[in-house]
Amino acid sequence: MKYDFDTVYDRRNTNSLKWDFAAERHHSEDELPLWVADMDLKAPEPIIRAMRDLTDTGFYGYTLDKHEDRKIVSDWLKRRHGHFFDPDDILFTPGVVYGLTQAMLALTDPGDAVMISEPVYYPFGSLVRDNGRTLIRHVLSHNDNGYYYINFEDFETQIVRNNVKVYILCSPHNPVGRVWTESELKKAGDICFKHGVTVFSDEIHADFVYEDNKHIPFASISPEFEERSVTFTSPSKTFNIAGLQVAEVIAHDAKKRNAIRQAISATGYAEVSAAGFVAMKAAYTECDEWVDSMVSYIYDNIRYMEGFISSNLPTLHMTHPEGTYLPWVDCSGLGLDKSGLEDLIRNKAKLWLDAGHIFGTSGTLFQRFNVACPRKTVEEAMDRLLKAVNEVNIQ
Repeated sequence: MKYDFDTVYDRRNTNSLKWDFAAERHHSEDELPLWVADMDLKAPEPIIRAMRDLTDTGFYGYTLDKHEDRKIVSDWLKRRHGHFFDPDDILFTPGVVYGLTQAMLALTDPGDAVMISEPVYYPFGSLVRDNGRTLIRHVLSHNDNGYYYINFEDFETQIVRNNVKVYILCSPHNPVGRVWTESELKKAGDICFKHGVTVFSDEIHADFVYEDNKHIPFASISPEFEERSVTFTSPSKTFNIAGLQVAEVIAHDAKKRNAIRQAISATGYAEVSAAGFVAMKAAYTECDEWVDSMVSYIYDNIRYMEGFISSNLPTLHMTHPEGTYLPWVDCSGLGLDKSGLEDLIRNKAKLWLDAGHIFGTSGTLFQRFNVACPRKTVEEAMDRLLKAVNEVNIQ
């Protein structure tokens, strides 16, 4: 079946965070938004149809998950990523960050050290600091081609020196686009478990993997990895349904799972929305072909952007994404400082991107783009960027 990903929809005046809150976020209305990880591609028709069916009932009350709901999730992960696990290992939450926060509160004590690998999705740092834990920043290494990797000697040193209790793994990694190999994951896990560290594996971008790369669910590596880790995932990125607030926490160890369940219950927000469940069921049972087509389309956008930058903006360098739909671009070759780069991007190119420094200091002078959108939008963004660079004569 052929799907339409080329239509450019006007999302303004839909209460969209991405499109309708420029003034509140101190941006101008004429900046093209390619920041938050929210696709400008419509959700697949089975989800839209399921939502209409729910709306037509006229009843939108409380709900709870059942075993069959959990099995739908486990079947999806078996089918798509080869991850076999007991459906009853799953807890549902309104979102991955919410789930991460409650798991951290359940499995650590105030003051405990929690480590992240920067540059990385910036809410990780906030949830650690804001909840009275000690944030440890391990910085990823990269070579001259912008290929990021883990320096395992430094990784282990940081864990031992700071008595780290939890490591938050981002897999695939946002924003550097790495899809970690099984050997990398195994080495990281072996180091963590040697020192009593629990791994929290955020795998929300698992479905966006390109070329010969393969997403390896961390817990699937061995029974020990399954027992000593917690996985966080959601249909929100893959199907563009983040606003419906449904995510999954997968914990095989009953003690961990019960502690997380208790922490979730203590917040008074232990029930996921009925709309979220309806959308999730349709997504995980009726949309495999749509996902394959959508990921292929986004990969073509990535290759277009990569080729455009290489041919027309040689002072920039785009890290080749193995996964995610969030290209990471090194702008240091422009010779601008942080404020000069911000002026170029916002005021001259009229683009609303995520500035690299918010992902950690190692991301300063980088910009994160979002290409989960029609090709015309990517083309417009590249044209704006090229014009701005040419205007300031810094190429």
